[in-house]
Amino acid sequence: MHPDGRLEYVGYETFNGVLDYPVSAHPVQDGNDLLFHAYSVDEELIKEHGTMKVGRYNAETESVDTYLVPTPGKSHVSFAHSLIYTNEYIIVWDCSVHFSTDALFEGGSFFKNNQDHTLKFGLMPKNATSRDEVIWIDSGQTGAIVHPLQAWEETEELENGEHRTLIKLWAPFCEDLELDLKQSNTFHMMEFSIDASHKTVSQQVIDDGISSEFAVMPPKPSHSSPKSICKTKVNNPDGSSTVHSSTLSVHDRYGFTAIFDEEGSGHFVGYAKWDMASGNRCLHSTKYFSRGEIGGEPMVVRASGKERDTIYVGSYVYNEEENQSYFLLFDGETNELVCRLKMPKRVPYGFHGQFISGEDFESHFQYHEALDKEELNDVQHCPLKWMRFFLKDFIGLGQI
Repeated sequence: MHPDGRLEYVGYETFNGVLDYPVSAHPVQDGNDLLFHAYSVDEELIKEHGTMKVGRYNAETESVDTYLVPTPGKSHVSFAHSLIYTNEYIIVWDCSVHFSTDALFEGGSFFKNNQDHTLKFGLMPKNATSRDEVIWIDSGQTGAIVHPLQAWEETEELENGEHRTLIKLWAPFCEDLELDLKQSNTFHMMEFSIDASHKTVSQQVIDDGISSEFAVMPPKPSHSSPKSICKTKVNNPDGSSTVHSSTLSVHDRYGFTAIFDEEGSGHFVGYAKWDMASGNRCLHSTKYFSRGEIGGEPMVVRASGKERDTIYVGSYVYNEEENQSYFLLFDGETNELVCRLKMPKRVPYGFHGQFISGEDFESHFQYHEALDKEELNDVQHCPLKWMRFFLKDFIGLGQI
C-alpha cells in the first residue's frame, strides 16, 4: 500500500509453499496467530483433501502450526463463510446450506437450503494435528450462520458446588437461508450454548424484533491486558441460583450488527448494539439512518491512547434521492452522530471497510521503506501485517 492509497499487487502468499488449498475472505486475527479456513467445490481438491481446511499461522515463528481438514466426510460441501475462536478452540460449522449443481439447469444460487441437514459445530483445539481431535456436535436445528459475532468459554457454578464449562457463541442465525438475490432472509441474534464434554447444544433467541446480519466486534486495545468481567449471580426459576464466570473480556462486552429493513428488500437501514455480559444479555440499542438512506456493514473503530475505551461506529450510506454517498460516524456509547462526510464519488452499496489509524499507516510505510533498503532492525515491525495478507494475498487465493 502506497502513501497515496494505491494498492500494488505483489503476488500470492503461500507461507513458504505450505498452502495447498483455497482461503476464504474471512481470516481472523487471534493475538499473534492468523486463523484461516475455506471450503472448496473443486472435485480434485475434495478427493485429495476434503471439503474444508483450517489453518493457524503464527507471526512470531512465521510458520503454519496447524493445518488440517476438520470435516469427517466428503458427501457435501457446506456454506462455511467464516469461523470464530475461543481461548481453547477454533470453531467451524457444517450448516444446512449446501453446494448443488442444480443451478446449472434451474438458475439461482449454487448453494441450496437442505432442510434434512442440521447445523453442526466443529470444535478444533488450536494445537490440533488431525481431524480425530475435532469434536463435532449436532445442534439438532436446521439453519445457517454467516458472520458470527463472538464466542467465549463460560463456567456455570451451581449452589451444590457442581459446575460445567460451556462455550457461548453469539451469531445472527437464519433457519431457512436461501442465497438467492430474489429471496429475502431473516436473521435473529442467537446464543448457542455448547457443552463439549456432553456433546450437546442448546440455543436461545436473544431478540426477534429485528433482523440483522454482518456481525462485527470492536478491535482489541493494542496496549491493554484483558480484564475479566466479574462473576454474575443469576436466580433460576426454581429458586436456586447459578454463578457465571466468563472469560469474556470487558473490551468484548458489546458487539454490532447491520439491521435489515422491514420491507424485505435486503437493504441495511441502521445498526444494532448487543450486550453480552452475564445477567444483561440483550439487544442494548439500535440506531437507524435517515429515511431514504441505505447503509452497509458497520465499521467499529477504537480510539487510541488514553481514549482507547472509546468506540465509534461508522458506515457508508447511499442517499437515493440525492444520488449521493456519505460516510457517517457515530458515538458507540450514545449512538449520537459525530460527523457526516460527503463522499466525492458514489460508494457501492454494502461496501466493507476497516479503520486504520494514521499512526499505524506511518509505521507501515516506514517499515517497508526500511525493508526495501535492507535497513531493518530487530525492533521494527509492520503493524498492518495481517491487513497486507488480507488485501494482497488471501483475496487472490481464495473465494468469497
